[in-house]
Amino acid sequence: MNRKRLIVIVCALMIVSVFVSFYLKAGQAEEEKPVANLGVIDLSEWHVEEGETIRLDGEWEFVEGLVDSQYFATRDEPHYVKVPSLWTNYEINGQAVTKFTSGTYRLIVKLPENEQSFGIKTNNIRMSNAIFVNGEKIGQSGSPQEDKSYAPKNTPYVATFHSDENEIELLIHIANFNYATGGGIVSSIYFGNDESVYKLREKSVTYDWIMMATFFIVGLYFFGFYLHFRKDISLLYFSLFCFSIVLYYATHGEKLLHYYFPEMPYSLFQKLQGTSNLIGIFILAYFHHLFKDLTNKKVVKTLIAIGVLLSASMLLPTAINSQLQHVYSIYFLIINLYVLHIQIKAYMNKTTGSLYLLLGSFTLFIYFIVATLNVIGNTKIYVLPPVLPFLYLLTLSLFIAKRFTDTYRKNEELSEKLVQTDKFKDEFLAKTSHEFRTPLHGIIAILQSMTQKEDKAPLTLQQQEKINFVISKAKHLSSLVNDILDLAKVKRRELNVNIENVDVYANAHIVTEVFSYITHKDVQIENLIPRDIPFVLADEKRLRQILYNLVDNAIKYTDAGKIQIYATEENGTITISIKDTGIGIPANKIDTIFYDYEQIGHADSGIGVGLGLSITRELVQLQQGEISVVSKLGVGSTFSFTLPLAPQKTDGSEKNEERATAQHFYLKCPFLYGESNDKKVIIADDNHSNIKVLLETLKREGYFIIAVDNGNDVLKQLEEHPDVDLVLLDIMMPGMSGYEVCQKIRETYSLTELPVLMLTAAFLADDMVAAFQSGANDFLHKPIDIAELKTRMNNLIVMKETAEASLNMEVAYLQAQIKPHFIYNVLNSIMSLSYTDIEQTRDLIANFANFLRGSFVFMNTDKWIPIEKEVTLVQSYANIEKARYPEQFHFEIERDDNISALIPPLLIQPLVENAIRHGLSTKENGRVKLTIKENEANIIIQVIDNGVGMRKEKIEAIERLDYQANSGVGLMNIVKRLKAYPKASISIESKEQSGTTVTIVLPKKVVPKEGEGKW
Repeated sequence: MNRKRLIVIVCALMIVSVFVSFYLKAGQAEEEKPVANLGVIDLSEWHVEEGETIRLDGEWEFVEGLVDSQYFATRDEPHYVKVPSLWTNYEINGQAVTKFTSGTYRLIVKLPENEQSFGIKTNNIRMSNAIFVNGEKIGQSGSPQEDKSYAPKNTPYVATFHSDENEIELLIHIANFNYATGGGIVSSIYFGNDESVYKLREKSVTYDWIMMATFFIVGLYFFGFYLHFRKDISLLYFSLFCFSIVLYYATHGEKLLHYYFPEMPYSLFQKLQGTSNLIGIFILAYFHHLFKDLTNKKVVKTLIAIGVLLSASMLLPTAINSQLQHVYSIYFLIINLYVLHIQIKAYMNKTTGSLYLLLGSFTLFIYFIVATLNVIGNTKIYVLPPVLPFLYLLTLSLFIAKRFTDTYRKNEELSEKLVQTDKFKDEFLAKTSHEFRTPLHGIIAILQSMTQKEDKAPLTLQQQEKINFVISKAKHLSSLVNDILDLAKVKRRELNVNIENVDVYANAHIVTEVFSYITHKDVQIENLIPRDIPFVLADEKRLRQILYNLVDNAIKYTDAGKIQIYATEENGTITISIKDTGIGIPANKIDTIFYDYEQIGHADSGIGVGLGLSITRELVQLQQGEISVVSKLGVGSTFSFTLPLAPQKTDGSEKNEERATAQHFYLKCPFLYGESNDKKVIIADDNHSNIKVLLETLKREGYFIIAVDNGNDVLKQLEEHPDVDLVLLDIMMPGMSGYEVCQKIRETYSLTELPVLMLTAAFLADDMVAAFQSGANDFLHKPIDIAELKTRMNNLIVMKETAEASLNMEVAYLQAQIKPHFIYNVLNSIMSLSYTDIEQTRDLIANFANFLRGSFVFMNTDKWIPIEKEVTLVQSYANIEKARYPEQFHFEIERDDNISALIPPLLIQPLVENAIRHGLSTKENGRVKLTIKENEANIIIQVIDNGVGMRKEKIEAIERLDYQANSGVGLMNIVKRLKAYPKASISIESKEQSGTTVTIVLPKKVVPKEGEGKW
């Protein structure tokens, strides 16, 4: 601390020493030069050096009023005054000269030898003047008069003349009637040969230009700095300080502003001179904002307010505002002292760069004190070190540079620490995310099982809502874990991409399919990409991830409306765009949304943490693309990214050949391999190499394999081979995606009738959800593990066979439900009728035989039987019961003609039996009606009775297959079997003592026509 203080003191003493040495040297030089004495200056013995001039200072003869040479020839007593000075300091005949008057100065100059061409340079003569040499006018500024009609103007100029005489008479007419401090020769008049005077003028002009240019460039630099860093307003005030210095030098010294714009009214020029008060305002504001902790806010506000008022006073007439000249000087002095006080405090507080400020303050203080004394006119310090303003500017610039250098160094250190912290954070998040993943999946699975279990104590609606809310949050957290892991891989440069020719349309179609399953908003997602759009060079998995992230982001911020995916080809690239009608993005967020953890909404909005778009940008850049966004608040956003165009155009029909060429393998599809009596498996994959691998793997397993490379061929092969046991289905295929194919399959086959195993390279949980919701039984990731594939295929086929066996056993069980007492009762009825009605006995025996034939054929467990066969069985049973109870009920059948479809066996008979035996058991005059009708889409079967009906609890027990409720095995068996058929349904409408209506709806896509059985 002491060392630094010593440095400051030494530097300050050096500055003062330089100034004093300049002053003393100048004073010594002045003492050696001639001065005017009693109105005469003798230059005859003055040896003029090249470029040297002399000040015509000393005693001049003065007289009030504007007079000529003749007046001085007849005057009584001369009056001598000191020049330069204001004439208000003079006394003529014991009376002081007034401020507003006119006067004539006279000086006899004895000229040096060997010189004939001379020049005079003026500086500050208030407020107008005209110069005469030997009675001839050689120059003027303004138009001096003896009254207020004069034209004020006070600008420096050079006047030259030629003289062959030994001496000249120099007269100067001066008038001032509006400047309150008085008139006169305020600054020295320079004399010398014409060349020396012009050089002096050029030197002064050059100095002013250098000062203006220097401060202007520095001010412009820091103003530009402020535009790029608006947080620091002190930069603005410093630049304004520099500009005000420029204005000061343009209106003082050689007054270059008026020199280059002589047509400017002098009154306006004077007002611009007065705005130099702004220097104090801006320098004070600069240091106040720089050191707010070291300044008094009230003092600063007061000083700035005073400065503004003083600047505004320049709008007043010159006669008024010129009276404030001493106030201006005092104001500048106070500003300088207060700024010096701030800088000393900054230095004492060890503020960065305060040493530069302190040194600069000394130079500024000295400079303005001297300049103020010179302007006032009471003191003359003629030689002012010209380096002082530059030195002050240099110290301020060094201070700012030091400040920003230290800030930059600190930022570098902080950045390095942040990089390390960020690295540790990424490692921590990655490790933690790995640990989170497994328990999260367990939590989600347990919660989902709680919502799906069906028992005697189901969850209430409120409980289900709460659990679903927790599930959604857990899934959100699981998605966040995956994003963090991906981001960690990106930052570690571990995320590799496998560039290949990729179908943009197919991938976009898959994404729209997935989100159509998992989105619960009123948002329509459209894929507007043309099917024939060229392929791109990209990583297929990462392209899908990009689309997932962008569509998911659009859904988050779109409550209702449309999300459209479209693409265009231009200049060797494909631009893919996702447009939504959501809330839009604020303009101040556009440039930051692709940063890590940056969100469109508030951080606590609960819709993400801002990783998706950051990862998306990285993935796009990894694939040589660019991403951008255009958005309007309240209208929506459009995210667009580019990918390079593939070398050649590849559409759906050419895709296999193109890939085959690249992979050196091509397979003509459909391709059949194996024995037709083996288990049949369809393999669907657009990549022929994948098909080849599967063929080589499965041909030793004893399967009959049907290989196709598109979704349409899968459906065609199912029509030709309805007894297929398993479908291996790739999600990504041209034309029709795996999701669409699976949906089509489920319109005809149930989950147990035809298992579907999805194959995909996708790795997102949403892909699996979409696969299962489209009707898949299982899901297998690529690259495929052969052992896992074989195991899953075997499990699915075993499941199919087990389900078939279970259904067949249940049908057989129904066929075995003829109780012994029913046979005994029918036989008793036959014996009784044989004594009274032989014909009726014969009919009863025939119906009983038909019924037994249909019921006891245990080998007849086909999946489908002709509907006519079922109706015959029903009719036989109804006739038997009618014969036993002739007065108790009436049975009728109503059916559309030409219905020749197949239906599951024992679908109608148990319903009719239930209606007759249970519905009419205690009621006479009962009616049972069977109707079989068809429309364009369905076969509708109804069994209607007017019996005792069923309680609501019993119907609910049947619908939820509650066997413990003792609700009838036969009816529940039908309910269970119908659930295996897509879109098939059964409904029970009943009211106690009013009857029951059972309605079965079988879609025609499920029901084959007679002669087209599936097995």
